[in-house]
Amino acid sequence: MNAESVKRVPWVSCALLLIAYGCFGWLVASPTLTNPTWLSPTCQGTFSALHHLLPLAIEPLAICRVIIRENLVGATLAIAWVVVASCLFISPLTSFNRFITRWFQSDTVAFLAVCVIAGLIVCILFWLQLFLHISTILASEALARIDLQTLGLSKLQAFWILVLLSLVGLGIGWGMRLSI
Repeated sequence: MNAESVKRVPWVSCALLLIAYGCFGWLVASPTLTNPTWLSPTCQGTFSALHHLLPLAIEPLAICRVIIRENLVGATLAIAWVVVASCLFISPLTSFNRFITRWFQSDTVAFLAVCVIAGLIVCILFWLQLFLHISTILASEALARIDLQTLGLSKLQAFWILVLLSLVGLGIGWGMRLSI
């Protein structure tokens, strides 16, 4: 890699993406999110049913304790979010215009859309801290995608770079939270 190509790498947008996902990893690994009250009975019921079907060497209660202690549900959802958000930025807004014009031709659909949007606004206000993290992630990911596109990378290359940077940032934030 020569000096010219090192200068062309979008360091600022990549750093912003790492920081945004690091903060998100910190939030998802927080103790307030790691032990929801509904998870323990649901997990025990699921693994108890599996224990009768498959002979598991480990007791269901021990499996559930590990899942809750290590917040594996949060980790799975966060990794799924990384992949979905990166997929959204492969080719943004390509068919958005067709989607809008097709779905909003009727008044009933437009009314239902307004009701759904109002419900989303209520959810956003209720979980404002999480929404701010997600909007920061989307903004930094859009910036990184635009910078990668101006470098001349293909959509697939940009996708994998976004996924890699996002997972590294998520892991850094998660690891920092668990280390304290």
